[in-house]
Amino acid sequence: MATVTVRVYLAEDFKQGPVPLSASTYIEALRSLVAEYPVLKSVILTEELKLKRDYIYLLNGRSVEFLGKEDALLKDGDTMSLFPPIGGG
Repeated sequence: MATVTVRVYLAEDFKQGPVPLSASTYIEALRSLVAEYPVLKSVILTEELKLKRDYIYLLNGRSVEFLGKEDALLKDGDTMSLFPPIGGG
């Protein structure tokens, strides 16, 4: 298990600062996060507790899409960042 920091940039739903967690994979860390902060559950995870497609999930500034998605392995000191969908027009 790695000790990581999770930063959630969802101002209207979550006003907590960086959250330290211990987990082995990206999805495991997010499941721990929503267990501690249930308000985030329906915001960042599907009903099956998987990543929602429209959010941006980063690991050390890189998209988890290129790092193994939900199964991206974590190591001590990693930073996870969660951003809401970006829209434009």
